[in-house]
Amino acid sequence: MPPPDTGDPLIDLVLAVGHQVRRSVNEALRAGAGLTLARLKVLRLVAERGPVRPRDLAAAVAVAPRTMTETVDGLEADGMVCRRVDPTDRRAILLELTPTGRTALERGLADASGAVGQFTGGLSDDERATLGRLLARLRDSAAPGNTRPLP
Repeated sequence: MPPPDTGDPLIDLVLAVGHQVRRSVNEALRAGAGLTLARLKVLRLVAERGPVRPRDLAAAVAVAPRTMTETVDGLEADGMVCRRVDPTDRRAILLELTPTGRTALERGLADASGAVGQFTGGLSDDERATLGRLLARLRDSAAPGNTRPLP
């Protein structure tokens, strides 16, 4: 993939680094836990929120319900989540993490952390804090209609 070309070398660098981090983390997740960032994010949300409706997960990660259904179908086929009827609304389905899912989540978090550490491991605490502040300023300076909270 060619490098970004927004006309601003700084923004091009931010985009390129973001792409490299995402690719590196995805590769580590696939090789280790057999996951992707999207699947890891769903497993983490199910673990944090307990039994949860798929539509609530879709809203939390800002994807279409159909996209979430495909992700959940794959996780269920791999034995990482299970569906059960919501006892308060028999028409609704709740998702729960299985023991296999919990193991994959723990492995995935470790794999992701290791991959990210390759990018941030050489930074001092002060450098990390400075970079964090600067990136937050970039994010916060975006037009209000052009941002949405990250899950």
